[in-house]
Amino acid sequence: MLKLSRIFFIHLVVLLVTLFLFISICTYFIFKNIEIKNAIKALKKEALLVEMLLKRYPLRDDFIQALDEKIKDRITLINLRGDVLAESRYDKRSMHNHLLRPEVQQALRKGWGQSLRYSTTLHQYFLYVAKRNGKMVVRLASPLARIQLTFFKIWLEFLAVFALFTIVALAASYTLSFKIAKQIDVIVEYLSALSRKEYNLPLEVGFAKEFYTIAQHLRKLSAKLAKREAKKEKFTKKLKRISRQRNELISAISHEFKNPVAIINGYAQTLASEPDMPVALRQRFIQKIYDASGKISFMIDRLALAMKFESGNLELHKSSFDMCGVAKEVVEMLKDKYPKRTISLECEPSWVEADRAMIEIAMSNLLDNALKYSELPVEVRVKDGHFCVKDQGVGIKSEELEKITKKFYRVKKSWDNSMGLGLYIVSYILKLHGSTLEIESKEGEGSRFCFRLPTSTLRG
Repeated sequence: MLKLSRIFFIHLVVLLVTLFLFISICTYFIFKNIEIKNAIKALKKEALLVEMLLKRYPLRDDFIQALDEKIKDRITLINLRGDVLAESRYDKRSMHNHLLRPEVQQALRKGWGQSLRYSTTLHQYFLYVAKRNGKMVVRLASPLARIQLTFFKIWLEFLAVFALFTIVALAASYTLSFKIAKQIDVIVEYLSALSRKEYNLPLEVGFAKEFYTIAQHLRKLSAKLAKREAKKEKFTKKLKRISRQRNELISAISHEFKNPVAIINGYAQTLASEPDMPVALRQRFIQKIYDASGKISFMIDRLALAMKFESGNLELHKSSFDMCGVAKEVVEMLKDKYPKRTISLECEPSWVEADRAMIEIAMSNLLDNALKYSELPVEVRVKDGHFCVKDQGVGIKSEELEKITKKFYRVKKSWDNSMGLGLYIVSYILKLHGSTLEIESKEGEGSRFCFRLPTSTLRG
């Protein structure tokens, strides 16, 4: 055997044996805890089953004993004073008061209790789980010996599998020890790749120090060449991106701010030049200025929110809430904004776990978008965590569907309606929640925007 191959093989044997011993010890404790946790879960399920059956059948020892034979676990029913009402494996008349048992105390205080201790009644160790049920405590117990037996079986199976894996690994390493010469071919191929400017190819060597030293120098050379090439490419892309983003931002802001600024300027000049203007007309002009300033404030808020998304400085504050309730609030708000429009709402209670404020923004943007692009009634539906807005407006061309959620993107014929941030903000909010925006649209027939959130079992 070659010297380098022998070094590799010996080191691998030591490593695998050490790893085997370490994993054997760790898995012993891990599997033990897992098995006890599984046993506790099983006993809790059985306690719920016993509790359910007690509502249908009379409380008798023979019934409890029959249940014990079915589930193979000890059952004890205890009243709130600690007296044993029924017992499946022992004469209840000779049993002591159970009020001070730790699992019973926990159940009385918290509703559930558990303990792992020695039974002075049956003279063996048990895992106990107790549940308070009205005026009594239902207690289930499983012998620790049975749990340990199951655990040892699983642990021994695992050790057998890992031992087999270790033997196979040693056999494979023995075979690989004769293939050190092939590393030379790997190095030659790597040099050829560098000459073709392929800098990202891996160089897998390390059988001996000589190969490792050569590989280190080659990786450093590759990294320097790749870094130099990447700098050139990155600098070029950065310049193009900055230029494009700047033009997009300036174009969007200047276009959207142009109309409200012109309105404010025009009405302000009229007010300044006409001091004797009728009060009603003056009030109307002031309202126009107020509405235009509100639009500017709204656009600034949207830009600020988009910038927060871009920088990643936004954190979710999740809570459990009813999507139906949020949808109703959004519909009422937009009915005030569009008093002459018809919005129909089909809504069923749908509890989800999400950031309520962000989901409200997403719903508002989708509904506002539908009202902008359609003069006909708009439909809103909420069911089982699924929110949909359907309009009968102009629709979206198929080639624009993939672009419509990008920042600052706007359909050309609808240039005056927004800065192109509404659907971008919705998509980003849904992405933070692990969801996506579903879009169905036909040009001239209308569009349907939907998203789904996982439902929650919690209620507010």
